[in-house]
Amino acid sequence: MPRTAPRPDRPGVPRLPPAHVPRPRLVAPLLEQPARLRLLCAPAGFGKSVLLSELLRAGADTHDAIAWIGLGGEALPVERLVAQVATALQRPAPDLPPQQALWQLLGDPSRPLWLVLDDYPADPPPELDACIDLLLARTPPNLQLLVSARQRPEWNLPRLLLAGDLQELDAARLALTRDEQERLVDLIAPQANPTLRDELWAESEGWCAGVRLQLCSRFPPAAASNVGAHHCWLKEYLDHELLARLDDDEARCLFALVHLPRVSAELCQQLWEDGDGAALFARLLARHAFFMPLDEEGRWYRVLPIVARVLRNRLAPAAATHLHLAACRVFIAAGQVEDAIEQALCAQQPEVAANYLEHLGQEWLTGEQHLAHLLAWRDRLPQVLLESTPRLLTLSAWALLLAWRLDEAQACIEHLGRFLPQADARRNRKLIANGQALQGVLTALRGRSASDARQHCREALEHLPERDWMPLLLCHSALARLAMAEGEPDQAAALLHDALELARRQGSVLFEVLINLDRIRLLVLRGELTRAQSLVTQSFALTARRRGVDGLLLGRLHLIQAELHLLHGRLDEAGPALDSGLEQALACADPFALHGYLGLAERSSRQGEFDQAFLHLREAERQMHCRQVWRLCFNGALSLQSMRVLARQGRWERVEPVGLRIQRYFEGEHPWMAPLDYPTLPLRNQLLLARVHLSAGRPQQAEAALRSLLQRCERLQYRPLACEVGLVLAEAARQLGQEDAAQLEREARQQASALGLNGLLQEWAALPNGTPAAVALLSQREQAVLHLLAEGCSNEEIGGRLFISVNTVKTHTKKINSKLGVKRRTQAVMRAKTLGLLV
Repeated sequence: MPRTAPRPDRPGVPRLPPAHVPRPRLVAPLLEQPARLRLLCAPAGFGKSVLLSELLRAGADTHDAIAWIGLGGEALPVERLVAQVATALQRPAPDLPPQQALWQLLGDPSRPLWLVLDDYPADPPPELDACIDLLLARTPPNLQLLVSARQRPEWNLPRLLLAGDLQELDAARLALTRDEQERLVDLIAPQANPTLRDELWAESEGWCAGVRLQLCSRFPPAAASNVGAHHCWLKEYLDHELLARLDDDEARCLFALVHLPRVSAELCQQLWEDGDGAALFARLLARHAFFMPLDEEGRWYRVLPIVARVLRNRLAPAAATHLHLAACRVFIAAGQVEDAIEQALCAQQPEVAANYLEHLGQEWLTGEQHLAHLLAWRDRLPQVLLESTPRLLTLSAWALLLAWRLDEAQACIEHLGRFLPQADARRNRKLIANGQALQGVLTALRGRSASDARQHCREALEHLPERDWMPLLLCHSALARLAMAEGEPDQAAALLHDALELARRQGSVLFEVLINLDRIRLLVLRGELTRAQSLVTQSFALTARRRGVDGLLLGRLHLIQAELHLLHGRLDEAGPALDSGLEQALACADPFALHGYLGLAERSSRQGEFDQAFLHLREAERQMHCRQVWRLCFNGALSLQSMRVLARQGRWERVEPVGLRIQRYFEGEHPWMAPLDYPTLPLRNQLLLARVHLSAGRPQQAEAALRSLLQRCERLQYRPLACEVGLVLAEAARQLGQEDAAQLEREARQQASALGLNGLLQEWAALPNGTPAAVALLSQREQAVLHLLAEGCSNEEIGGRLFISVNTVKTHTKKINSKLGVKRRTQAVMRAKTLGLLV
């Protein structure tokens, strides 16, 4: 295996920069695969020279010769290249024609030679290109050629590629990963908060120089303290490294294009009709002016966000407005409605933007990050425009329902009444039916009356024309989820089957996946986890067929995948799925981010990280508040998950009041429905209250509640929940001394095993006699420390008796406190005695 750890500095190789973050993921493959040419091609600041330096330190032996030629982008003649190579090798330049002289210098077979051409010029003399091309065609066996460039050289690279003699890294490969960027931030500005880190990642996309310079502006190093706290180092850098290499026309074009969300040669040609805009854009691309590709075909690009932000003020406001209007016309002519809306808003033309909003198709809301875009546009458009047409009101209402902003959605639905009656009976029926579809979904989400929700949805289905297939599908979805919550799985399956057929007949992959998510939810409720996993995999494959990244649907798929991992007990696999799903949900303004936080809290609590679990729940509540989500859409789920964490800590005295408060919503003369997105919530709440009875020594009350609950779960076909209820019921029976206790436990375990509920079995396997989960999570060493704490031993005494350091004792003590849900060691001893851990 090749080495990837760098050696110390050696002559002729530039030193590594301060706060250097190694990139072994790039060094290793570059060394593993032999090639005549290793080419790094990217804009300035992507760490090309640093990577070459790192590569030489890892790959060149001490007796190898190194010739590092820093060209600085200068188009030098071949004779000067020969002279610089001779100087680097400490040899006289041969008195021969340049090509032969270079060959003689490089062809010494006595030892390996690494030739580095750093910052190869964008416009080299033809004879220099020809010289290097010939060298590549007849490379001496001892020579390794490493080249960095901002523009791809005009060499015969396809021939090298076909021969397996080319390794090439572009900007996408050279960019820092998120982990690498975090390490860099830790080295330069460890005090940077998470918000700043997220913003920096979103803007820089791993551009190393941009990250360093932005941090130097925010947190000036001591060496630059006299410059000023808000000096824009990045602006200076771009002036020298980018703008100085562009001519006036190229610079003016770049200053305009940084205002656009994406650009192409065709767009530039239409924006600059009096000149050759396409050729100008091609020149900017060739000069690697920080245009990042947006598609595999290389048609659409955008300027790196951090560069675009710094350069935007170079264009006069009037010129920027004119550009936005021109781009708006081009985008709408090309059918790119979303870009046209954004450009109209940037040009301060809200009426034009509102008009374009009506061009959006029915499935648009569920694609990519469109929900977030529409909600943001609503904040920028005058209310009078948003309420000016039935279509705009309907679009807003559906967006608000998807975002669980129910009061605002209700207002939109009420405003639809102002447009009744319509000019003819058909349009009148259509508007009323759309209003009923909205009202039906709203009522279902509010959870006050299942019968009213069903009535509105069914009447809408009777009168909606087939071309209004989006509200048809969402009504089917709402009715199916109502059926799931009320124990009618067959009816739910039939409704979803009809919806799936409609989505397929309309050719809507987005809505096919959206309906699949409901089908997956039904399968999970019934414990059909294998089928659910198959459908998740199929849905991922469907989204992969589309050109865009459908963040809203992908986020939900990752979150349901994480839930399956948790059910199977695969905590390590659940973590990345939760992180991906939550990140995409937040970016799309999807309130399903709630389920990401719930999953993270569940995972943390199973691992004994109770403080972290509560942090996730607090952040979930904060996000729901900031995103204006209707309170009852998330309060119950957060409260229930909080109870589950407390239960794992054995803190039953705090579980009971929360459970009783939740129970009041689902009992009485006018009970609320189970939440559409958490249909098992009231039953899980009853389960926790029954466990409270067990913990308080009231097994008779627990058993009565559990037997009734088990019957309900079996009737509703909530099989995974029935297994958990069965295990708790077995414990209640054991405490009562009933003969069927062992049988109850055996049946519950067998059913859980058959369903693949390894997560449940793992948790209960270590919990004999109903011992709380926190006990099982104490390691043997933590239990030993706990017993010594109970004896009143100091940290030094515990360390001496267990042969561990005082710091290790402190670490174990902190973990014990966290797992038992306390702050001090005296409290830990008291709680341990309460739980039966200490006699």
